[in-house]
Amino acid sequence: MSLASHPQLTLRQLWHFVVAAEAGTMAEAARRLHLAPSAISMSIAELERIVGAELAIKRRAKGLTLTATGRTVLRQAREMLELAHDVETMGHGTRATLTGPLTVGCFMPLGPTIIPPMLNAFALQCPKVEVDFMEGFHQDMQAALLDGSIDVAFLYGADISPALRSATVAMAPAYVLLPADHALAAEASVSLEQIATEPLVLYESDPITQRILGLYQGSGISPQIRHRSRSYATVRSLVGTGRGVAVLFQQPALEAPYGELQVVLKPLTLPDNQTAAVPVSVAWPRSSRLNSRAQAWVEVAAELFDQAAGN
Repeated sequence: MSLASHPQLTLRQLWHFVVAAEAGTMAEAARRLHLAPSAISMSIAELERIVGAELAIKRRAKGLTLTATGRTVLRQAREMLELAHDVETMGHGTRATLTGPLTVGCFMPLGPTIIPPMLNAFALQCPKVEVDFMEGFHQDMQAALLDGSIDVAFLYGADISPALRSATVAMAPAYVLLPADHALAAEASVSLEQIATEPLVLYESDPITQRILGLYQGSGISPQIRHRSRSYATVRSLVGTGRGVAVLFQQPALEAPYGELQVVLKPLTLPDNQTAAVPVSVAWPRSSRLNSRAQAWVEVAAELFDQAAGN
């Protein structure tokens, strides 16, 4: 579909269609846009005529159900509206003038240390952008990016879908988490050999679980797994109460103090001075361009991590 062959295509038609698709019914779309439902219906009917296909099935009881073509047009319409917004605000030129919503996601282990400072840093530079966030596991966040539920997401840069683009903003090295009164608590660093016989509290959510187990396997050690948890907070609490030790991938520059949790965090040393780390990345769908608000989020993230690292 091209504007040259369909000059009658308008941003208003696309806008009405996007709002109706998101609202689920013509009546709710009309309420949000302060228009009559018939006006919304006429816009969508004209858009369907231009596209040459039905975009939504209208059922009185169930509202609007998008067709396969409708889902494709919805994605493209959102991109066109974002591009139009960028063109409209191009002359304004500063982050402070950006407006509109932004929904970001975060892999749960990263949330407590990344989301609060990011929200604060972003609010200072983009005060008019309305940011909401959601947390989930690695695959959940990738699915949310691909279905359009979120704009960008913080993920560990491992096992990322080829349908996504990503930019690395930091590295998260491997650390050993010990009870505060552990015999190795005063050491500058700890090796897997030193904790080989210790019960392990395993964080169980890929891709991190496989990285942790891979470290043990690479060192020729069988981990003595006592507990498994999908929560970093639970892992930390179990270690703090003496239930075992843990291996975690952390971004220490943004980490909160661990003293009140009765645990200590020690760099993990590997044979031959090897290091283990996973990238912390911001990801977004490969099939769409970043809107101006999401682009600003990525830039602020890179700046925040640079500052935390002392660069």
